[in-house]
Amino acid sequence: MAFIRRKKKGNTYYYELVESERAGEKVTQKVLEYFPSLSEASEYAKKHGLKIPKELEEWMDSGLQVKLETKLKKLNSLRPLPSDAVKRLNEKFEIDMTYHSNAIEGNRLTLRETWLVLRRGMTIRGKSVKEHLEATNHKEAIDLLEKFVNKRGEITEMDVFNLHAIILDKIDPQNAGFYRHENVFIEGSEMRPPKWRDVPKLMKAVYEELNNKDDDVKAVYSAVKVHYDTVRVHPFVDGNGRLARLLMNLRLMRAGFPPTILRREERRVYYSALEKADKSDFHPLTVLIGNDVEKALDLYLEAVS
Repeated sequence: MAFIRRKKKGNTYYYELVESERAGEKVTQKVLEYFPSLSEASEYAKKHGLKIPKELEEWMDSGLQVKLETKLKKLNSLRPLPSDAVKRLNEKFEIDMTYHSNAIEGNRLTLRETWLVLRRGMTIRGKSVKEHLEATNHKEAIDLLEKFVNKRGEITEMDVFNLHAIILDKIDPQNAGFYRHENVFIEGSEMRPPKWRDVPKLMKAVYEELNNKDDDVKAVYSAVKVHYDTVRVHPFVDGNGRLARLLMNLRLMRAGFPPTILRREERRVYYSALEKADKSDFHPLTVLIGNDVEKALDLYLEAVS
């Protein structure tokens, strides 16, 4: 009897074709083939008449889902949160999010240097003007993001333009806040972004998802879609990764979740998860983001309990 199962190695996932045999009371299992993504495993299964277990098609493990729902419910029970604690947490998020999001994109400022630039207005020797601007711009983008979280109406295309304009302010003013008007490639990725003329139409799905009213763990799924679709469409010449992570947080925070950080040390796993999502396997990306959402919930619960 052959079946397909998901396996985890470190922070990455893969799939195995396993043959199970019984000899008397002893059952042995032999791995026949490995698949790097669910789509490849599914294609093999379809071709050979095998059934993919339903749990493998779920975006998130049930255990993680329960933890997120339980911890969010506990955090909601403590609202309104102490203002002093919220202020300290927001200040920490500004520094940490700015550092990690920029570092993922190659910015060389350390966490301490990012703090010095944002809180002390210092210039760091050996670091470029662009790297300094990326830090100060990102902090200003977070300030605008927080205003959008409390916005009564829907998030609009112009809101996203304004957010992107801040990300590239003084770095690439010609492209700041404007959709790209050229076809682009993503270095180190096999995924080819859509043609530039299709960008406005494709971004409508992102705006619809940003205004999705689903809450609890469904909001995490929604945030994953916002993040992935922004990266996949690659609507702007530059700044798409930073924008995607900010919009992910916008969706989460409007659903009551605390702000969440994808960390620099997760960079390789993060890019691997995006590549698997390109092949319709969203489990690795959802689990990565879900785990970071749980870390954010734990941080807030510890601070306000």
